[in-house]
Amino acid sequence: MADLAERQYEVGGVVFGDLTPIQSDDIRIGDTEVRTDDRDSPGVDGSQMGRDYRDGRTIGLDLWSNVHTAGEIRGAWAALKAAWSADTARLTPREVVPFRFRLEGSTTVVVYGRPRRWAPASQRQRGTGLTEVVADFRTVDRLFYSDVEKQVALTLVADGGGGITWPVTWPITWAPGGERQDAVVNGGDEPTWPVITIRGPVAQPEIELVGTGRSLRLDMTVAFDRAVTIDTRPWARTIRDDNGVSYRHTAKGAALADFQLPVGQTVLAYRGTDMSGQSSCTVSWRDATENP
Repeated sequence: MADLAERQYEVGGVVFGDLTPIQSDDIRIGDTEVRTDDRDSPGVDGSQMGRDYRDGRTIGLDLWSNVHTAGEIRGAWAALKAAWSADTARLTPREVVPFRFRLEGSTTVVVYGRPRRWAPASQRQRGTGLTEVVADFRTVDRLFYSDVEKQVALTLVADGGGGITWPVTWPITWAPGGERQDAVVNGGDEPTWPVITIRGPVAQPEIELVGTGRSLRLDMTVAFDRAVTIDTRPWARTIRDDNGVSYRHTAKGAALADFQLPVGQTVLAYRGTDMSGQSSCTVSWRDATENP
């Protein structure tokens, strides 16, 4: 996807902001909302502090158009309004919409959530081009993600030699497992969420964030013609194969909500049993920051 110019925004494939028919005077990035579990101390002064949870934020935009014909006005606003409506996403549980933007003096970032408010503030001088709208975007979490996705792929070394030609007739007897390691780098200033895709054939696949004490194993066999994706991102938290079947019940080890890539370099270890040498594990992530 093409990079944005400074002071440009994109949602649903529609670019707006500088150098486009629809301009934005201002972007308001709201504070992260915090959910608390505090309780009043019974019978005495004070409170008992519980767990604090950091939620998303609301990003607000003031929009106006300065094109000079009624046709241009209608076309520009109709395209952006349709993208902002996000009709498919808003009717699908867990579905999110990416919202990309680039501030002055910065690089393009992306947040995930849903477009919400679309409120015409003024229709004055509509015939000459000026229409104002106040729009809000609600994010799922507090982070801003790099527009560039990073990726590393790992394969297994088959122990015992020989190998197997696929497809085969099940059941078969597996040899001892193999392991591969590689390093990933989260160049942001906040931990980020990986998406892990395991392609068969492999039994008992496991991915470990070495040195963090966190590992995740699937108590299953992924067939040679199947792939299982572990999506740890807050708006997903799913384990599904390429047919959409859930395998969340097979997960052993760390919770998906705890399986973050730390800031800086982390060594990944991929383990499992694969006599064919054809299995692979692809880990994708975006650097994450607290500010855009």
